[in-house]
Amino acid sequence: MATDMSGISVGDAGSCLYSKGDDATISSKAVVEELYRALERGDVDAVRRLLNPDVDWWFHGPRAHQHLVLMRLLTGAGAGGLPFKIRSLDAFGPTVLAEGTDATGALYWVHAWTVGACGRVTEVREYCNTALVVTRLGGGGGGEARAVSEAATAKDVCSKSQQVWQSRLPDQARRNLPGLVLAI
Repeated sequence: MATDMSGISVGDAGSCLYSKGDDATISSKAVVEELYRALERGDVDAVRRLLNPDVDWWFHGPRAHQHLVLMRLLTGAGAGGLPFKIRSLDAFGPTVLAEGTDATGALYWVHAWTVGACGRVTEVREYCNTALVVTRLGGGGGGEARAVSEAATAKDVCSKSQQVWQSRLPDQARRNLPGLVLAI
């Protein structure tokens, strides 16, 4: 995670991270990398600048772990430092998938971040102890999801779907974890 974002103009929580007149664009992956670095150092102001004010957070997993880590870190209630190990970080357009475990390897998680046009996180889906398969619906040439017409049937959409990512579970997590499909 060595992306330099020092050239980004940082304003208040309601503005874009970069000037709309700039030709430079910020990759979704770079935004999420910077967010994890800010969480690691406990920089609440940087976290606030990287999150949309009305970020949508959704959790799937054991209820006992629902507010354990990520939500506490995102709201500034958690201490600095990441209590989990990031194993991989992959991007598909505005969607960034981070995968990892807690320090003991007992908890496995996937964070699915969505980064909006202004370079701020608009949504996070947190999956705890859940195997995940990510599928792009409607095909997807050139890395961009194609628009699915309103007239398309469910069969048409499913026949054009493409698996783009799958959980890479650590050995100790290969037991009976529930699985989900995330459509992007």
